Amino acid sequence: MEPGIGAGLNTAVERYYDITLDLYEDLWGEHVHHGFWDLGEIPGANGADRHAATDRLVRELVEFGGVPAGAAVLDVGCGIGGPALHLAGAMGCTVEGVTLSARQAARANEKARAAGIADRARFHQRDALANGYPDASFDVVWALESLMHLPDRPAFFAEAMRLLRPGGTLAVATWAVREGELDQGERDLVGQILRHQVMPDLSSLEGHEQLARAAGFAEVATVDWSRAVANSWDPSFAQIRRFERGRTVMRELARERGVDVLGFFHAGPLMKKGFDTGVIAYGALRATRPLPAGAADRLIRPIADLLRDIVGEDDAWLDAVVPGTRVDGDLLVESHELAAWSVALRDRYGDRVDLAAHVAGLGIDEIVDLTVADVAAYVAARRHDGDALPADGG
Repeated sequence: MEPGIGAGLNTAVERYYDITLDLYEDLWGEHVHHGFWDLGEIPGANGADRHAATDRLVRELVEFGGVPAGAAVLDVGCGIGGPALHLAGAMGCTVEGVTLSARQAARANEKARAAGIADRARFHQRDALANGYPDASFDVVWALESLMHLPDRPAFFAEAMRLLRPGGTLAVATWAVREGELDQGERDLVGQILRHQVMPDLSSLEGHEQLARAAGFAEVATVDWSRAVANSWDPSFAQIRRFERGRTVMRELARERGVDVLGFFHAGPLMKKGFDTGVIAYGALRATRPLPAGAADRLIRPIADLLRDIVGEDDAWLDAVVPGTRVDGDLLVESHELAAWSVALRDRYGDRVDLAAHVAGLGIDEIVDLTVADVAAYVAARRHDGDALPADGG
């Protein structure tokens, strides 16, 4: 990255969101991001309205990213706090949000106070890549439609790795560009989008995955949501048309706030064309900061021993439990026994370990396939900071 580019872009992004904050909130509500629909759904006809669709996108990223209830979350590019309020409210997470816009941070804090969760959701005007948080501060680094504004994406993935605790999760949803060479007309379209939306460039989903792996992340996966979110730029849904009919309003806004505000109005038709032609893509990425070598292995016997006490089995039963033993299919652990095991694990390893809540967030196939090694990995990732691992053998 050339010297000065990062600082100059940060200033431009800050200004863009400062001058468009009320426009986005008036037209789009608390979620300044895409909505999510099933294929074939049409907003206002057989599909969700803006509020429901943008809420759903947050839930989809929670599910795809495997964000656990009660997690400590850094929200990179938090906007006015919509997703963070869901994480801190419905999921009981503790969220630190950072944004380049002082107006966004102030509005997000105001909304957190109004929701009664200001103790769990705090927002700050900070650079995501110079945020001041100590190493291993978070269980989750969450970036919903903010990565596009960062000129140094390798630095973002390196910073996410630094901030996550071992076993922690990176959850990203982002605008992207189609993989492969673009023709001149396609490059021109992308260039217009970048200019009006204050972005340095767009990476492909495959490019994001490569950057995550290069930073040392494990269990990296991406999903293409382009077709699921494309309705977001339907003119009636985006609601820009109401301003296009009032050119006087647009001229007044430009005089009052500067011509940069017009980028807000140009985004709609450009993005719609991008999705319609397949040049613009959209997707999510999840990745995990690896655990220290052997961390989960050294926990398998101690946590199996806790379960042995609950189900009333003997040492022979314990000796038969191996990392690949399935909790449901092999051990036939019942729901009340799982709940008691969760309590015992929390008592030993701290309140951040909530196995019952973790299992409740899994799909049925994941529950059936859950092994003792999976439980040990979960405990290893979420136990008290600084806890010594038990010696091998218990």
